[in-house]
Amino acid sequence: MKYSEKGLLKIGNVNALTLVKEYGTPLYVYDLDIIRKQYDALKRAIPKKVKIFYAIKANPNPTVCSFLRSLGAGAEIASSGELYVALKVGFEGKDIVYNGPGKTDEDIQYAIKSDVHIINVESLDELHRLNAIAKNEHRPIKVCVRVNPIQGVKKVKMQTGGGSQKLGIDEEQIETVVKTALSLNWIELQGIHVYVGSQILEEGVLLESIDNTLQIAGRMAKQFGLPLKCLNFGGGLGVPYNESEPEFDVENFGQGLTTLIHKASLLFDLSETQFILEPGRFLVSDAGIFLTKVISVKESRGKKYAIVDGGINHAFLPIRMNKKYPTAIANKMNWPNENTTTIGGPLCTSMDVFTNEVELPHVELNDIISIFNSGAYGFSASLLYFLSAPMPAEVIVQNGKHFIARRRGKKEDFLSNCELTFRF
Repeated sequence: MKYSEKGLLKIGNVNALTLVKEYGTPLYVYDLDIIRKQYDALKRAIPKKVKIFYAIKANPNPTVCSFLRSLGAGAEIASSGELYVALKVGFEGKDIVYNGPGKTDEDIQYAIKSDVHIINVESLDELHRLNAIAKNEHRPIKVCVRVNPIQGVKKVKMQTGGGSQKLGIDEEQIETVVKTALSLNWIELQGIHVYVGSQILEEGVLLESIDNTLQIAGRMAKQFGLPLKCLNFGGGLGVPYNESEPEFDVENFGQGLTTLIHKASLLFDLSETQFILEPGRFLVSDAGIFLTKVISVKESRGKKYAIVDGGINHAFLPIRMNKKYPTAIANKMNWPNENTTTIGGPLCTSMDVFTNEVELPHVELNDIISIFNSGAYGFSASLLYFLSAPMPAEVIVQNGKHFIARRRGKKEDFLSNCELTFRF
């Protein structure tokens, strides 16, 4: 965290209070230089054959997505909305992979018409629907089978593989699915996709999953004489939210990944295989800061509360779901912490409050609370429009410059898709 001699937070060499004065609060600020740093560090570490596909769900702001495209990333999408954003900011279909267990026929048709690179199929009935829609469009579609492996992983915040899951197809059923895929005329089976969990901080845990993925792929390739054209290792690379958590070691991860791919290539042919990683949080989380202004200070039976103008409708995960998001006062960065304060949003619900008390300097009216690590699953995972409140603005900073990336919402926006014809 950088700040001036006066204790004013600086984001991308821009005074946070300058941003607040120009754009108001609540406000998301994204530093593109940090995104570049994270992307470059990962890209340098991993083998050249592994391509990074940015998980747009982490932060779908068009400017953020466009910037990552300019760095060389592909796009991992999980909805037609994310596909629309990806195409609008310049991703070509060949650089897009489509995930998700609940794709509608309309989603699939849109994806096929957009020439997406690969659709990761997550059920047998989805496979048949893909084939039928591809036939109707007269366009064969490339697919990977998303596998829910028997072997899960430990030390993962959100489990998406192993055990019973709504995501993917159980490893025990893969033989049936592969046989079916190979029998369908409009399906081009490329390989498999395995994604076991998010917010993994120990590279060894993710490497263990990738090793298992390679073994599953190898068995499938040998059994069916199938050339592996794509192996998608998913995402899951985590970021620390406090000083006690380790940073994900991308160098060790890259070395381990190189070793695993080399070892697997001695057992089966990987010469024409494209390898995919789908990081999201790792690339953008640290680049984002949520700024919100204190509009009331009060005590309730011995506890101090700071009521701010940004709530769970603007920053649900940073405020409600994670007790470890680092928090500071942007205009008092060099002040010592005085006591614990509970931060509450402006909404008329007791749910709109931080899940823990925060150590902060003396909190006063108009102080600017800064919630760090808000670049991922901040805006995109919030309860937007809850209690008909306007959306927060989003601003980009880079090397001392700043510009608006999403205008602040207005109260009128809530009725934008409503039919104002009243019948009684």
